[in-house]
Order: sequence, then structure tokens, then C-alpha cells
Amino acid sequence: MHLQALSIGYAVPRANFEASVHSIFRTAINLKPVDQNLLLTMVAVSEPDLPQGVRIDCPADFSFERADLGWSASSHDGCLFFEGSTLEIEFRNCRRWQCDLPAYKTDLTEPAVAQAWKWAWELLNARQLSMGTEIVAGALLRPDGIDRPAISIRLGEAVREVNLAMRNHRPADRSALTRLMGLGGGLTPSGDDFLVGYLAGLWCSVRDNTHRRRLVAQLGQLINRLSGRTTDISRTYLYHAACGQVCSRLDALARAISTPESQAQILAAAELAMHSGHSSGMDAVTGLLFGLACWDGETLPTAG
Repeated sequence: MHLQALSIGYAVPRANFEASVHSIFRTAINLKPVDQNLLLTMVAVSEPDLPQGVRIDCPADFSFERADLGWSASSHDGCLFFEGSTLEIEFRNCRRWQCDLPAYKTDLTEPAVAQAWKWAWELLNARQLSMGTEIVAGALLRPDGIDRPAISIRLGEAVREVNLAMRNHRPADRSALTRLMGLGGGLTPSGDDFLVGYLAGLWCSVRDNTHRRRLVAQLGQLINRLSGRTTDISRTYLYHAACGQVCSRLDALARAISTPESQAQILAAAELAMHSGHSSGMDAVTGLLFGLACWDGETLPTAG
């Protein structure tokens, strides 16, 4: 089966490479290149563009679950081939995916931007409450542990410490980040998903402030040093978020808030960004909104 790529992430090697199959899902397959710690991801057309991904034009009923963990893969001459399979993916001449979060220069002191943030914040909290997720964005701001899951209490404590340090223009505390990293279950734990979104929000807000830019870069470097505490999949997303690169849906929500559009457009972008896994998308959007409000959000809501 010959499939054509629609987009290819900035981190996918242009040169030939060899890889093994790391993990398989219906709409995605992760590859581990030889002599590299970070993964590459092939995704179906229904999934967002990824910094490390190749998004493929495939039939609606296509599933990567036909693949085998024993397969090896090789890329040469602009095509990806799987040993023992007829599947090949061509990514010559396809669109390169790379976002530019600092270009948004998000400023929540502007009333229209603050209103866009509030629309996304209200929808996020309402969705988390209606779905009964362990993490509810507004609850992370409360120091009490009344009627809250243990993971929410632990995440909230660490988030408040990291956010206070960044807001006061101090390097984030290593111990707080250690408590966040790998916190929660699943292939991308909630603490990691929050940090991916948080880094994205901070990068959007650096504007022309060199001290802010330096702080975000330092935070990303520390997160990368600690990322051995979590899963291979999370480690890959965290690395790229530290570089200011996230999936297209999170990028689209950041752009919509930063360059205010109608309420309907903001809510549509938020819905898409939240739609990933059971709660991963919502956790990442939680981080994004915290990051966007870190330096300029003094007047924004303090509870959900």
C-alpha cells in the first residue's frame, strides 16, 4: 500500500534513517530511530500535525494496528518503507509543519485577548467538570484539598510553585518540576501534558522581553534534563515544546486567543485542542492557559 504524506514535522530527518517500531495505535505508529532517544510519529489524516510527525492521506478505515512491533523501518529517497510489509509512505514535496509561538506576542492586558482567554478558560473548566476528569483547571489554583483527587492536589501544588517562580522572573524550582514530571497514568501523564501546554503558553508570551525568553529556555532545558522520569512518548513532546514546537491544534488555539477572533472561533479551536485522548488534550490546554496568563494575567479568574 502506497500512501502520500500531507505534512512532515520540522524534526523529521531530511536525510535517510533507520528505525524500529516503538508502539502502535489505530491512528498512529511511533518509530524509534537508531541511536536516538526521541520518537518519530506517523499519524492518520484525522490527527493534528506534529513537530515529530508525518501526517498521511489515508482511507477513513485505515488502521496502523495492522503493523507489527517486530517491524523495522527505513527512510530513503523520500519514502518510508517497513520491512515485511507492503506499506510505504512517500513524503517528497509535502508541506513542512513548524509553528512560531513567539510571533504571536500574546498580551493578556489587552481586553480582547483577555476575553478570548476567558472564553477558552470557561469552556475548559465546564468540560472537565462535566466529564469528571481528575484535573480541573480552576481547582489547581486552590490550596485546599477539599473534595479533590490526590493527583489534582499534587499537580496543583507543583503548578503553583512553578508558576509563582516564573511570574516573579525566577528560575523554576527543580523539586516542583520533579513532582510534575510523569505525574499521572497513561502514555502521556497529566503532569507532562500540562508542561507541554505551559511551555507553549510561555513561548507565546515572551514578546520582545529577552529576560522572559531566557527564563523559558532555562525551564525547557531543566525539563529536558528531568525527562528521563517519564515515558518515551511524553519525553518527545516535552523536548519539542521546550523548543517552542507543539501540535497544530494547540498552536491554532494559541493563535486564536492571541489574535482575537469571534467567540465561536475561539470555542471551536478550544474544542479541537481538547480532543485528544481521554484527558490529555484538556491537560495540555490547561497548561497553555496557565502559561498565557503567567506574566500578564493578574485580572483573570482564580477559580473554575
